Amino acid sequence: MHNESRTLTPSARLQWTAFAGFFAWVLASLGLVAFFVLSPAVFSLPGPGLRLGTDWPQQMLVDPEGRLTVEEVAALPDAAFTVLHGPLNGGYNRSVYWLRASAPRIEPRPGDPLWLEITPSYLDRVTLYQPGVHGWQEQHSGDTVPMAQRVQVRQLVFPLAEAQPLILRVDTSSSVQVYGAVWRGSELMARLSSVEWASGVHQGINLLLALLIGGAALALRMRSLTAMAVLSAVVLVHGANVRGYAQVWLPSQLAPWGDLLVSVGVFVLPAAFAWQVRELLTRGTRWHRIDKVLLALIVAPLLAIASIPLGRFHQWATLAVSVPWAVSALGSWVAWSNLRREGPSIVGVLMVVPYSLHAALGLHVAAAYSGWVTSTVEVGVFWQLEALLLNILIAVAVGLSLVEQFRASVARQAQLVDSLARSEQALEERVRLRTTELLQAQNALQAALHSEREMRVEQRHFFNMINHEFRTPLAVVDSAATELWTFPSPDLDTQVERAAQIRRACRRLTTLVDNCLVSDRLEAPGFRLRPSPVSLAELADEVAQIVAWSPRHRLALSIEDSVSEWVCDPILVHIALSNLVDNAVKYAQAGEIRIAAWLEAPGVLGLSVADEGPGLAPEAAQRIFERGERGERSDQARGFGLGLWVARRIARLHGGDARVAPSGLGGPASRSPCPRSRRAWMCPGWRSTKPREWRAGRSPLAHAMKKALTLANLFF
Repeated sequence: MHNESRTLTPSARLQWTAFAGFFAWVLASLGLVAFFVLSPAVFSLPGPGLRLGTDWPQQMLVDPEGRLTVEEVAALPDAAFTVLHGPLNGGYNRSVYWLRASAPRIEPRPGDPLWLEITPSYLDRVTLYQPGVHGWQEQHSGDTVPMAQRVQVRQLVFPLAEAQPLILRVDTSSSVQVYGAVWRGSELMARLSSVEWASGVHQGINLLLALLIGGAALALRMRSLTAMAVLSAVVLVHGANVRGYAQVWLPSQLAPWGDLLVSVGVFVLPAAFAWQVRELLTRGTRWHRIDKVLLALIVAPLLAIASIPLGRFHQWATLAVSVPWAVSALGSWVAWSNLRREGPSIVGVLMVVPYSLHAALGLHVAAAYSGWVTSTVEVGVFWQLEALLLNILIAVAVGLSLVEQFRASVARQAQLVDSLARSEQALEERVRLRTTELLQAQNALQAALHSEREMRVEQRHFFNMINHEFRTPLAVVDSAATELWTFPSPDLDTQVERAAQIRRACRRLTTLVDNCLVSDRLEAPGFRLRPSPVSLAELADEVAQIVAWSPRHRLALSIEDSVSEWVCDPILVHIALSNLVDNAVKYAQAGEIRIAAWLEAPGVLGLSVADEGPGLAPEAAQRIFERGERGERSDQARGFGLGLWVARRIARLHGGDARVAPSGLGGPASRSPCPRSRRAWMCPGWRSTKPREWRAGRSPLAHAMKKALTLANLFF
């Protein structure tokens, strides 16, 4: 655990170091931008300039109906006015405001006249009155005044007569805010130059930001980037209108549209801001209720645009300037909640900072525009700075989020490629296995087809054998029975001979059926022997009847006294011995057939059937016991090749074997026919009944006997 902690700690420190470095870089960048934008406009005021209301006392009079004239205002006593010690801030209303001030206390300087600068430049109409030779001289400026009737700069400036009081009449549908300052001509030029430079930098940054975000939105087709691009464009256009660029750029006949654009921007800007917050923070997330509130804050300002042609702008404008603060407060809440829930990250912090900053400063901006508080610095500077910082931070946050998504997608792509490679390998392995299985299935199918063909051949052979083997005994039975029925004879010998024919034919049918049935039984997986004591003399007598029924052969039976009784499966041994005798009767020449039983060795029984047949060649003797083999003289007798195979199978199940060899009556076993041959059947491992005990441990044959018993138990 300690080693793991030492391993993880440098990684965590590296992440926090990278985060701190990046955050410091963002703050330094924003501070540098703020310095270049604001320092010429705020901190480079020429020294001798006088600010109206702060350095230069002024009096305010509210004219709700706007019916007073300058003469009437000038004639009013000081008690009718309100003394202001700062800028005028009346909020949104339709009253006309009069400002009265004494002559500015500035020493005269020949060749360098005085100028009065009034901000903000979005005021509808500002009229300056000063006494002259023929009464009050008036000058007009404002965003509803054509440029031909005013000093052709975007700021509202008036030439002043030195040592003369002045009266200002302010009539506007926008927020009533008047910031005035008196400058010498040279100082005003320096002032305007610095302000224009700062304003150009500000608008240039906004333009560059809008172009970058708009290009990203067009390239990536993302809703969040689209909302950011719209907000950047609205901030750029509305900021230019508020700063008076519309009056400078538009043709003279379209100059009055500048005031309308400012009024429309007041409602479009909060709607665009609410849309951006919704797309970035709440749309499609768990913040369903806040998402609905943001949707309402999008729709409400857009619907309020209808108040402009209805003359209700000043009543709905307060709502418009309050919406951005409410939206930033909701966005700040969601961003902080996400940061707490998901853990600290650069993207999360960059989302929290701008909305929290806007929520703090936006409250002051909304209150100042509504006339609830007074600001010594023009409020428009605050909201434009906030908008710039907000767009920069959010653009950086969204950019980092896209970078993280790109890295995640690259990592995911690598994982998918790796997974695809593994899947391809697995697929190739499955294809290989499936191909192997198909080849095995094909081989099995071919083997099955081959087996089917062999079975069909065997079936054909079987039916041929049935045709012969069954027809011949049945013909004999039918012929003998018909003769007995048609020509009954009193001769007993004749009847006995015919009965013997019938029994011999039935015996052949029984043997054939037994061989067919025992062949299937021997192949069964659950087969096992059923041993029991059997009398060999009785067994030999039953089997010897096959010879007795043959008119061509004579029987010779030889059974030793020591093996008069033996333990074996009597049914199977009867079938095996019958097959040997039947084979001798079928293939041997006329003569003697000898059946013998003797003790081949201790615990080993020998059974043999000897005849005077032609004998077998050595290679024929090797395969005669195979299934379906019928020897070299199969043309002389029909059969299916099951008898000797069944006999050997039964002998081996009893622990012995079956073989063919020349008999002891004479003649060698060679390729040439021998006069006599003997088919021997030996059964080791079974005990004679005379000793009545098991002969274990006397020889390897006793061990084989015990093993044969075990195999017998497995089969049955």
